[in-house]
Amino acid sequence: MKRLYTAIAVLLFTVTCSTFNSPAMAQTTQEIVKGNCDSCSSTCEHTLTYCTVKKGQYDQAAITTALKDCITACKMTADFLSRGSALEPKSADICIAACDTCVKSCESFSGDNNMTACADECRKCASNLQKLAVASK
Repeated sequence: MKRLYTAIAVLLFTVTCSTFNSPAMAQTTQEIVKGNCDSCSSTCEHTLTYCTVKKGQYDQAAITTALKDCITACKMTADFLSRGSALEPKSADICIAACDTCVKSCESFSGDNNMTACADECRKCASNLQKLAVASK
C-alpha cells in the first residue's frame, strides 16, 4: 500500500511540475481578433433570437438585418483569419462596417441589457479588427 501512495505522489508531482514549467503560449493578434469575431457572431445570434421572441420594435427589419449582417461578416472574417486568407483585409473592412451598423441599431434600445451587451461586443470586435488593419499596413 505504501508503494501505491508513493507512486501516486510521484505521478502527481510530475504532472504538477510539467504543468507549471511549460512555457505559456501567447495568442497572436489574429487569434485574439478571431476570438472576438466568434464571440461577436455568437452574441449577435443570441440577440437575434431575443429580438424575434420579444417582437414589436425589436423585430423590425432594420434591427434584424443589422444583426444578420454582423453574424455573417464575423463568421466570414473569422474563417479568413484562421486560414490567413489574402481576402482577410477586405473581409475585415466589411466586418467593421457591419459591427458599426449593429452597434447603432442595438444602442437605440437604451436600458435593455441584452441590446447593450450586443452593442458592446460589436464595438470591441470592430475596434480590434481596426487595430489589426492598422498593424498589418
